[in-house]
Order: sequence, then structure tokens, then C-alpha cells
Amino acid sequence: MGWNPTPGNPSLLKELNQFLILDALRRYGSLSRSDLARITGLTPPTVGVIVKGLLEEGYLVEQASLPGSGVGRRPVPLALNPQAGIAVGVNVSPTKVLILAVNLLGQIQARRSFAIAAGASAEDVLEQVIGNVREMLAELRPRRVFGVGVGLHGPVDHQRGLLRFAPHLGWRNVPVADLLGAALPGPVVVDNGVRCMAQGELWFGAARGIENLVCVAVGTGIGAAIVLDGRLYRGADGIAGEIGHVTVDVEGPRCDCGNYGCLETLASGPAIARQAARRLKQGVPSLLVDWGLDPDSLAAADVARAALAGDELSRQVFAEAGMYLGIAIANLAKTLNPSRILIGGGVAQAGDLLLEPLRRTLAQRTEGLLPGEVPVEPIQLGADAGAIGAACLVLERFFRGDTVPQILDFIER
Repeated sequence: MGWNPTPGNPSLLKELNQFLILDALRRYGSLSRSDLARITGLTPPTVGVIVKGLLEEGYLVEQASLPGSGVGRRPVPLALNPQAGIAVGVNVSPTKVLILAVNLLGQIQARRSFAIAAGASAEDVLEQVIGNVREMLAELRPRRVFGVGVGLHGPVDHQRGLLRFAPHLGWRNVPVADLLGAALPGPVVVDNGVRCMAQGELWFGAARGIENLVCVAVGTGIGAAIVLDGRLYRGADGIAGEIGHVTVDVEGPRCDCGNYGCLETLASGPAIARQAARRLKQGVPSLLVDWGLDPDSLAAADVARAALAGDELSRQVFAEAGMYLGIAIANLAKTLNPSRILIGGGVAQAGDLLLEPLRRTLAQRTEGLLPGEVPVEPIQLGADAGAIGAACLVLERFFRGDTVPQILDFIER
């Protein structure tokens, strides 16, 4: 269905039409001028004029002509220009920071990362982010910078660009957008890291073309992002998706949030390590003992490695974690009726060790209540998903015409 603009400010109307065309090319890839007219609802002459300007400004490129079915000029496909500019995506996890430069096609142009030192303040980490981004841009020298997107661990006020609380880092009420925006080019857009992961998968990963889905990240903590009708749902206060603190066992262990039996206490990376350690101390035989690992220093990755080697204790621990995840996700599936569930995060790298018991529990708890089984799949972008999605937060504003990219000139000053 095309968009029918009402008469108004000619300059504004032209910009809106430009972004209609750019967004169509983002969604569909390569399109001819006649395809663009059909998809956007704009007249062919209007499309022709706008495309000419976008080609001159370097946002679009023409590709090889399509085969024609008769006489006359063959249609010339248009595509987004990967050299038009970049968006910077920053993902701040509880242990490290990943920074990516991403072009309009979602292709990574550069990357940097650094570990977060124990006890580091938010201000210290953000200073490191600023330094790394500036060095990255100085090396790339892109034609334009569309802005900086930041995915953060914990609840975020997306509208104000404020990190409310990072539970595993101890940061509270950090004005991330203001601090970064004062030193970096373009707008700074901030959101929860799991929502960034979902945004990246929506644009360039396993969720392309999916209108309703839930993306769950399982790592040091557990969080979910909800996509309804193709848009991220953030909730009234921006904290929708805090699935890690949904109760799945009323008699379960106490959580840092003060409640008992939260999903995070039973299925996160630290929970998996704790459960394995507890059983080792009870004398349950395991490859983990044979390998000489200290129960008090175990990580979920150690348990996954043993499980893949056939260790029964470790396989049981992952089966229980998957079951608890399945319980929580079944509740989400019955509430939201998504067409797909995506699983990401460090613990999800265990693959079917986690996903098979999750799928089994989900199927058992939704049977007869949903029309069919909800597919559960790993994310496609892997460890880069959060940073790519953070960059997409900025690109989304550009494609909607909410912001104007900056020509990169601050490096010269």
C-alpha cells in the first residue's frame, strides 16, 4: 500500500518522499524506478526526480540493467550505496564493550572492543567508548555519520537516553545520550541491549519479514525484547521484557531483586555454573571433576563443554535450564502469540543442549492453546547482534526522516 501525502511544506514533502524511497530500498533490496512508484504510491515523475537527487548525493547506486521483455529501455535497478555513510553501534555488556561501524546494508566496516574493568565507573567506560569511536572514524573517514546507537545492560529510558540501572555493573541513572552526544557526531540513541539484538535481527538477521516475535538473550542475565507489528514494544516505562525476573519456581533460590525463583536464578549463565558446582560438591561424578576444575570457579562454558563431551551431570543441568526457559517463554507465547522465538546471548551458544529442552517444554505447555508450535531458533547475527542492532536504531531514524546525517568534519578540528 502506498503513502498519499497531503499538500504542505514543499521542502518537507520532498524529504518525506526521499525517505519513503530509501526505506523501500532498505526493505526490498534492489528495485527499479517503476517498482518504487508501485511500492511507495508516488507518481513515476516524482520518483524520477527524487531518485536523480539521491543518486547525485551518493545515497543510491544504479546496478546492471534487468533483462527486458520487449522493445524500449530496460529497467535499471537501484540500490542503497554502501559507501553513503556509516552508523556506529555500541553494545555494553556486563563484561565488555563491542563497537561496530555499520553501513546502510548492515555490513560491518570496522570493529573495536575492550573489557570492562572490575568496579569501573560508567563515566570511565564511556570515555573509553568516545576514544575508540573517534579513532575508528578517523581511520574510516566515512562520507557521513548517521549517528551512534548504544545498547545497554539493564532498564533504559529510551526517550531520555538514560540508563536507569545496570544491575551487574552497579551503575544508576547515567545520562548516556548526553555524555556521548557532547563528544560524538550525529544523534545518540540508547536502548536496552536485548532490544538492540532484536532490532538487528529484524533488519539484517533471522527476523527479517517477521512482524511478531520475541527475542530472548540468555547470558549473565536474561532479558527479552518484544516485537509487535514489526515494531519494538518498550512498555509504558521502557522496561517491557524483563523476563529474567519472572517467577518460574515459587520455592526457588532468592534473586538479587529480592524475589524467589526468578528465571535468572535458574537458567542464566551464573545459575548454570552454580547448579553444576552444587552437584559436584554433593559428590556426583562428572568430567568436570576429572578435568580438575574447581567447582567454585566454574563457568557456564565449562559446563557446556562437558555436556558436549557426554557428561551426564552437565547435560542434566542444561536440560533443567532449558525447561525453566521453556516455562517462561510458554507464558510469553500464550500472552503475545508471536510467530517466532529467537534465542541469543552467550549461554545460547550451547545450541541444542539448551534449545531442545526449551522447545520440548514450550510445546508441552502451549499444546492445544496455540494453532501450532512456535518455532524457536538461534539468532543469526551471533555476538555482533547487539551492536549491529544499536546501529540500526540510528539508521531507523534516518530512514524515517527523523534526523539528518552529519558530514564528518569534527576529526579535522
